[in-house]
Amino acid sequence: MSDIEDSYQNPRKHRVIHWNPEDEEAAERARSSKRKMIAFGVVSALVVVAIVATMILWKNPDEDAKALADRLGITEEAVPERNFQEAFASRSKADLEMETAQIGLEKIRQMRVNHPILTTKLVAVEREFLQAEELMGRQAYDRAHDIFLSVNEQVEEFSNLVEAKIATQEMYDNFLLRVDELKPSKHLNPDAYDQAFEAASAGKQFLAEGSFTASEAKLTEATEKLQEVENSISNFIRENSAMGHRYIALGEGAKAIGAFTNLLTVDPQNEDAIIQIERAKNADKVFNLLADAESLERSEAFEDALRNYQEAFNMDSKSAKAQNGLSRVRRKIENRDFNKHLSIAQNAEQAGRYDEAIEHFQLALTVFPDRKELADAITKARADKRRTDITRLITKAYALETENRDWEGAREIYQQLHDMEPGLQEAKDGLLRTGKVIRGLLRYEKYLEISTIEAQRMEYQQARRSFDQAMQSKPDYLPLSDETKRLQQHLITQSQPVPVLFISDMSTWVSIQGPTARKPTKLKESTINLLPGMYRVIGRKKNYEDVQFRLQIRGGVPQSPITVICDERR
Repeated sequence: MSDIEDSYQNPRKHRVIHWNPEDEEAAERARSSKRKMIAFGVVSALVVVAIVATMILWKNPDEDAKALADRLGITEEAVPERNFQEAFASRSKADLEMETAQIGLEKIRQMRVNHPILTTKLVAVEREFLQAEELMGRQAYDRAHDIFLSVNEQVEEFSNLVEAKIATQEMYDNFLLRVDELKPSKHLNPDAYDQAFEAASAGKQFLAEGSFTASEAKLTEATEKLQEVENSISNFIRENSAMGHRYIALGEGAKAIGAFTNLLTVDPQNEDAIIQIERAKNADKVFNLLADAESLERSEAFEDALRNYQEAFNMDSKSAKAQNGLSRVRRKIENRDFNKHLSIAQNAEQAGRYDEAIEHFQLALTVFPDRKELADAITKARADKRRTDITRLITKAYALETENRDWEGAREIYQQLHDMEPGLQEAKDGLLRTGKVIRGLLRYEKYLEISTIEAQRMEYQQARRSFDQAMQSKPDYLPLSDETKRLQQHLITQSQPVPVLFISDMSTWVSIQGPTARKPTKLKESTINLLPGMYRVIGRKKNYEDVQFRLQIRGGVPQSPITVICDERR
C-alpha cells in the first residue's frame, strides 16, 4: 500500500525522444566504418607478429623449441643407447604386451559401461595406452613395456568392475521385483521389510557411486531381510492351513473358512486354500455322515455304512476318513461274501457252467489274492471250458457252412477257433475252404459293381468284359438276382451296332472318335454302324473353322442323320 502511495506522491519522469530516421542511418554508417578500421588494425598486427616469430625461429629452431618445451613443463625422455640384440628383445616384449593390451581394450570398449566411474577408468586406460604407443614410436621400449603391463592390469580390473556392476544391478532389479511381490504381506514382518528397504537404498547409493562391492554387500543384506519376510509369510500360511484342516476334521466349517480366508489374504493364488474352503462348506454334513457310518459299521450293517461313507465321499472327495471307511467296509463285505462265492463256483463247475464258475472263483480270489488253490481252480475251469467251447464251435461252424451257406459266419467261427488253438486242423481246413468261397463271392460282387458303373458311363464294351469276369467268379449254387439279369439284358442290347447316317459336302474331312473309331474321310452321305457309347465327331476343312460335337449312341434307339460340314471361314 505504501508503494502505491509513493508512486502517486513521486511520479516517474519520462524522457521524450525525438526520432529522426535520417540521423539514425548516418550514425549507423559511422559505427560500421569504425568497426572496419579496428578489424584491419588487428589483422595487420597479427601479420607482423607472425613474421617476427618466423624470423626468430629460423635463426635457431632447436634452441627455441627446447626453450618453449621448458616453459610448458614438457621434458623429453632420454632414450639410452643399446646394442641391437637388447633393443630387439625389449621391443619384442613390448610388442607382445601391446598386442595383449589392444585385445583387452577392444573387449572393454564393447562392454556396456553406463556409469561415470567406469567411463573415467576407461578414459584413463585409453590415455595410458596412447602414452605407451608414443613411447614405442620413440623406441623407449622398456618404459612402453611397463605401461602396457599396467594397461593390461587395468583392463582386467575394469572387466571385473563391469561384471560386478552388472551383477549388482541385477541384484537390485531382482530386489525390486521381490519387494513388490511381498508388499501386500509386509505387515507380517514390518521391521524386516523396512530394513530391507533401507539396505537396498544404501546399496543403490553405493552402486551410483561406483562402490560395487559395498553395494553388493548391502543388496545381499536386503535380500536376506526379504527372505525373513518370506519366512514369516510361509509360517503364517502353514499355521492357518493346519488350523483350517483341524477345523474341517472337527466339522467346524465356519472356523475353517475363516482360517483359510486369512491365508488367502497373503497368498490369493493358494490352490489348496481355495479347495479347502469348498470342502469346509460341507464340513458339518460330512462330519455327521461319518459319525453315523462308523456307528453302522460297528453294528455290522455294512451296506448302510457303505452308503453313508460313499455319500460323505461324494460331498468331500478329499476326506481321508471317508476314503478309509469306504475301503474298510468294502473289505468286510468281501470277506463276508467269500464263502458264498466259493460255494457257487464249485457247484457251477460240477454242472458244466464254466463261465459262472470262473466268475465266482475270481470274486473269491479278489478277497484272498495269495490263495494258490483258487488260482489253480480258475486255470482248471478255463481249460475245461476251452475244450467244451472248441467242440461246440466246430459243430456250429460246420452247420453254417453246409446248411445255411453262411460263409462269413462260418469263417468267423473258424478264425475264432484258430485264435484259440493255432494248431487245430479243423480250423485251418475251414479257413481255407470258406476263404476260397468268400473270395469268389467278393470277386463276383466287385466285377458286377464295376460292370454296373461302366454301363452307367456308357462304356459298354468294358462293362461287358467286367460282367463276363463276374460270371466266371460266381459260385455255381448262387442264382442270378433280378438286378443282375436286367444288367445282363441291357449289356446284350448295348452290344449291337446302331446304323448312323452321316451327311457332308465331300470337302470336309470327317473323323469319328469312340468305341467304333473312323479315320478322317470325305463323304456325301454314308451309313456307318457304331457300337453304343459316347463319340466325338470332328469335321475339318482348310481355311474353315473346325466342327466338333459329342454324339451319344444307345442300342435300341434310332439315331437321326448327322450333318458334318465346315462352312464358317476363319
